[in-house]
Amino acid sequence: MKKRFFASLMAAAVAVSCLAGCGGGSSSSGEDKNAPATSDEGATYSWKMALNSTGGDNAYDTAAVFADKIKELTDGRVNVQLYGGASLGTTSEVLEGMSYGVADILCESVGTLSTFSNLANIDAMPYMYSGYDHFMKVWNSDLGREMKTTIGDAAGFSLFGGTYRGPRIVTATKEMSKIEDFKGFKLRAPNLEVYLKTWQWLDATPTPLPMGETYTALQQGTVEGQENPMVDSMNYAVQEVCKYWIKTNHVYSCNVIIMDKTYFESLPEDIQAAVEEAANYASKEISEKQLAASEDAEKSLKDMGCTVIEVDTNEFSAYFDGFAEKNFPYLEDWVSKIKGMDTGK
Repeated sequence: MKKRFFASLMAAAVAVSCLAGCGGGSSSSGEDKNAPATSDEGATYSWKMALNSTGGDNAYDTAAVFADKIKELTDGRVNVQLYGGASLGTTSEVLEGMSYGVADILCESVGTLSTFSNLANIDAMPYMYSGYDHFMKVWNSDLGREMKTTIGDAAGFSLFGGTYRGPRIVTATKEMSKIEDFKGFKLRAPNLEVYLKTWQWLDATPTPLPMGETYTALQQGTVEGQENPMVDSMNYAVQEVCKYWIKTNHVYSCNVIIMDKTYFESLPEDIQAAVEEAANYASKEISEKQLAASEDAEKSLKDMGCTVIEVDTNEFSAYFDGFAEKNFPYLEDWVSKIKGMDTGK
């Protein structure tokens, strides 16, 4: 709590500057955004939506569809303005400052909430999903709703939707295909506990780096690879420095719409319902487009002379038996339930 309190004070300063610069305010009434909702069915809302990325990215495109859909569903009563390129602050700054008006809404992965609740680590657990159909089945099920509600309640946020980002794969400067090839392998990985422990489990050497520094690190040999969904990796031009693309398919991360829980629950019921409907609509539309984009990306890579390597994902999955039990026992039940929903096996 102390950590969040002091971080929130810092975020409040960001909020003041953003509101001064943007003429902010979360509703037309100018009232406290966390005040109880009134029965005024004519109230209008102008929301700032924070995004790390710009057009063409999964989260940004999900947000764009969401913004259009909620405006349609509410007959123009809710207008969402997108602020891309982390212009409202880093993800952690935005999350810490949402209750202070830094932003009203965000689209990011479930895992970004891990600093608020370790339950959000479920987003990055390796080898839970077998593919697109399995992923979509889970996040559109009672289990998916349970995870969003439980994580959101623990972290202080409300979560909606569930967009498929494509499986995370490894790109490398050398050819790799077997588990033993990863021993000592130096790769850039997100500075999150689950990702680091995943690669340590394979006896690799994960190196936390900002993604913006990864291209140079690959050029200079500081790292030998990195891991991300295929489309995301291409957006960072990784194909220019990594000629080997290994389809480990180790993590299927989920992007969600995130709002401050207290603020969301203060909204009229019809606006709450519109948020959920618009988020589900946007997630479905972008998930389908992401699946097609991933297939197109693989073809483009081959056309550019990159080598796309298929691995025995069943062998990798079996190698991770016991991973949750040893490292994240509080997630073991969810991991088991997610795997159990794979009716394709």
